[in-house]
Amino acid sequence: MIKPRPSAVLCVGLAAAAFAAGAAVLWRSQTLMLGLIHWVGEERALGARNVVRRADGTVLLTNPGGMLLWSLPVWAVGTLLILISAVLGGVGAGLHIKRGRRTGQGEGLPRG
Repeated sequence: MIKPRPSAVLCVGLAAAAFAAGAAVLWRSQTLMLGLIHWVGEERALGARNVVRRADGTVLLTNPGGMLLWSLPVWAVGTLLILISAVLGGVGAGLHIKRGRRTGQGEGLPRG
């Protein structure tokens, strides 16, 4: 049995964490986008004429194009995290396979 290198295990663990974070960002992208808009300020982000404040305290955001533009950075971060997870997973798998070849393990074993 080949024991995995600690660096390979670390890469695969980081890949799993990056994938989970990317999936969570994409899954909750609408909430993150609204939080980003509220953090910057609705009027500044979408334009004062596209924000309706009601007497009961609710806020209506009426610029779907602007909201889409504010969603793009959130989607980019989620996609980037998933791509990073793929690269880290590939590096971790490569480190594991490279070690088996370098040490000569697996040679001379019966096939079948």
